[in-house]
Amino acid sequence: MAVDLKSLWQRERARRAALWDLEELRPGDDRAKPHLSILDEIDRQDLEQPHEEAQFMTIEELRDSVPETQFESSDGHHFVIVLDQHIPEIWRTRFEAANALAERFSEGSYAHDWRRFLRGWIRDMEHLAAHRLS
Repeated sequence: MAVDLKSLWQRERARRAALWDLEELRPGDDRAKPHLSILDEIDRQDLEQPHEEAQFMTIEELRDSVPETQFESSDGHHFVIVLDQHIPEIWRTRFEAANALAERFSEGSYAHDWRRFLRGWIRDMEHLAAHRLS
């Protein structure tokens, strides 16, 4: 199935916005209901319109599959980055949605931003699960 990148971007931006709003609320807070509804709808769309098999990867599988690359910038500084081409689609869009304002290179993003995103995803999913249980 061809990936509709515009639709995927909009979905992941909506997911990210709802997760950020939910982050401020304790599980069981009635103000979480609209955000949970949005996230439930996005989950439904994910199941009905999947974007490749990568969306079902665990964070550990994802972390292991995306190599960190030594990179030298045009001014000679050395960095460790993750190349965009190594991040499987849906995760690349999720990462971009979460990291939209971060500095990056045209080839990819700082590896520390990628690692922070993965840790944050775990935390966000645990927080979401706590809200859904309450």
